[in-house]
Amino acid sequence: MDLARLTVDLAALRANYRTFAGTAPGAGAVVKADGYGLGARRIAEALCQGGCVDFFVATVAEGLDLAGRVGEGRVYVFSGPMDADDAGRMAANGLTPVLNDSAQVGRWQHYRHLPAAVHVDTGMRRLGFDSRSFDPGQFDGLLVTLVLSHLANADRRGDPLSDRQAARFSALTRLFPEARTSLGNSAGVLSGIGSDVARPGIALYGGNPFSTGRSPMRPVATLEARVVGLRTVRPGEPVGYDGTFRTARKTRVAVLGIGYADGVPRAISNRGVVAHRGQRLPVIGRISMDLMHVDVTAARTPVAVGDWLEVFGHTVRVDDVAAAAGTIPYEVLTGIGSRVVRDYRDG
Repeated sequence: MDLARLTVDLAALRANYRTFAGTAPGAGAVVKADGYGLGARRIAEALCQGGCVDFFVATVAEGLDLAGRVGEGRVYVFSGPMDADDAGRMAANGLTPVLNDSAQVGRWQHYRHLPAAVHVDTGMRRLGFDSRSFDPGQFDGLLVTLVLSHLANADRRGDPLSDRQAARFSALTRLFPEARTSLGNSAGVLSGIGSDVARPGIALYGGNPFSTGRSPMRPVATLEARVVGLRTVRPGEPVGYDGTFRTARKTRVAVLGIGYADGVPRAISNRGVVAHRGQRLPVIGRISMDLMHVDVTAARTPVAVGDWLEVFGHTVRVDDVAAAAGTIPYEVLTGIGSRVVRDYRDG
């Protein structure tokens, strides 16, 4: 019997994708980190059905996992070829490298007839060619089909750095008149920062792309756990490791078969909530590796062993869990453990 499951709503995923397809002429999708923890293969296949043709991953291994699974689509590898073997594998499997420095340009020279993308650093100070000392001549002879950059502060609406980055990017892309452009991430696109190929990530999966306010996206992932035990605890008794919670009254406690090994942040101990049939109920005690406690005393509908409680989904949004844990929804989704069963539903 499964104790924890992640239900992925592929119809909601495609609905979120359509939000971006309606604003960008060639909306792509970021499917790195195993599709933000939801399963890159199934995610990419569903997005292909929705019309997506541009997919972005972080590593060569992630790209190889999708090779041949996106039809006529293109798979871009953000890390680029780290050595000659990487370059050979990418060329042999139809992956498009994102070139980040002159060494990577050199590694791709042998495959100059194949498409490549160029990453320009306009303010993130991470990967990519520095926009302040950019030399377009080093790409002579290469088939550059995409030029991209990454917004550093797009999640903060109206941040002036985003406008400065967009201006720098616009100036540089004029040097590649035949290449498409890609700048807007989830928040950037929704804020009106345009380019040829949008790169939505967290918003596709139902997370809030902005640092404040409610998410404008449909929930895609629902994480649930079974009740594996019920007990009544007398007033004044400790609950869980180190007794960080002590009952103030007679308390009905449900024990769920999920813990931090499955991706529930330990930081939501004594401060998070889960849901039972649409009602939020408090997490009490320290979350342990495999189990967690929930106070179900006030549950409107009796909670029974075997019931599924929602850790996040439609009632408790993934953003709520992230806020309680002092982190971001990206970390919550990508932290879901491998023993959590994935259940894909479409429509």
